[in-house]
Amino acid sequence: MRRRDVLLRGGAALSLGGLANCTTSPAPQQTIPSMLQSAPVLPLDAPMAPIRSSFDRVTRTIVGLRPFRKPGPRLEAVKLGNKHVVHNYGHGGGGVSLSWGVAELAAAMVKPHGQRDIAVLGCGAIGLSTALELQRAGANVTIYAAEFPPYTTSNVAGAMWNPVSLFERDQVSPETLDMLHQASRIAFYRFVRYANDPRYGVYWIRQYSLSRRPMSTLYPYMGGDDLYPGLVRNRSGGGPFGSPHWDGYYTLMIDPDIYLRALVNDFRGAGGQMVERTFESQDDVARLTEASIVNCLGLGAGKVFEDEEIIPARGQLSVLLPQSDIDYGYVGRFADHGLLYSFPRKTGILLGGSVGKGDWNLEVDQSEVERMVNGHAMLAARV
Repeated sequence: MRRRDVLLRGGAALSLGGLANCTTSPAPQQTIPSMLQSAPVLPLDAPMAPIRSSFDRVTRTIVGLRPFRKPGPRLEAVKLGNKHVVHNYGHGGGGVSLSWGVAELAAAMVKPHGQRDIAVLGCGAIGLSTALELQRAGANVTIYAAEFPPYTTSNVAGAMWNPVSLFERDQVSPETLDMLHQASRIAFYRFVRYANDPRYGVYWIRQYSLSRRPMSTLYPYMGGDDLYPGLVRNRSGGGPFGSPHWDGYYTLMIDPDIYLRALVNDFRGAGGQMVERTFESQDDVARLTEASIVNCLGLGAGKVFEDEEIIPARGQLSVLLPQSDIDYGYVGRFADHGLLYSFPRKTGILLGGSVGKGDWNLEVDQSEVERMVNGHAMLAARV
């Protein structure tokens, strides 16, 4: 996995028998409104403070390549010689959001083999979550990766909880859609456990999707509309920044720099090993001593496992100095400024709005920086 930063370069273990025989449990049933009673979030129609979007407040600009597959993520168990390999990669713009869900589903595919020593390839959000899930089931897990936090693609993810940019609608199968809905539900209820814990950098925000035209309600939000507390869909008029049509809901903001550091600490604290290793081909994977392997290489899986369906989806973010009065995020397309989105973190305000499918370029596009800073300033002037 590759990325560039321009300015800045566990639980209780089960027995081996439990590892072999336990099955995926359903997500716990919870009353979502009760989760919000103690969360410091304002009503969706509460006033919004303006984001101070200006070039003198930009702290850094970062570029990352999302691992995108038009048919959707790959979650599949295969044989590689005498190895059992579970593929768990290609999650596009929803890798952090889906991480705990696909981790649990992948771990369930590993368990029938009953191996105690398991290798996980890749150390982004998917790899770390999968490793922790296996660890909690009693496995001895080693993570092999070329890069570790804070130098992974996951570290430059937007990471608002909302699994998006996962597939092309005309190419995804019903089976993959079912898997994604299940993974979304599992992941959401896992992330809720971390909410408002400063050690993990996960907290509630208001989120808005904005449009100049009526918004389709043909499909539910990924995982089901009930995972988006307070959801209102395709409201007309009265939207943020004067938007004529909008959706609004509460969701979780995940700060990857804080969150991934915490997961690394959890993994190492439970005895997990992390080994720097580069994989160029399946032969390199076959040489590992572990018989059970979970492939969470993301974009790198294309070369190693000869998957021609995985492509980069380039994203560029500029980060502003933090503002304690910003408790909302938004995404929408705007005349003269194109796609814009912004998410608040404790460490800074993210300005984004680029999805370049098939674009491998890791250099910063200065014209994109200008478009984003000026575009978000234009919206702030409308508050």
